[in-house]
Amino acid sequence: MNNEPDPLAGFGLEAIDLRWTLRDIAARRSWMINKDHLAQLIELGLVAMREDAPYLTTAGQNAVWKDS
Repeated sequence: MNNEPDPLAGFGLEAIDLRWTLRDIAARRSWMINKDHLAQLIELGLVAMREDAPYLTTAGQNAVWKDS
């Protein structure tokens, strides 16, 4: 189990949507990715872009499966 604080904890109910966007990125469902969420997740360091495609950083991988 990971003891790092949840980077999405301060987002309230929006954290649910952000976590689903992370899961869409992990599953490579690019057509479903919310572009506004993508910008937020990049700013938080949970997602990075590689060859014009989003991918999860290590912190993003930890956040997407936190408490799942």
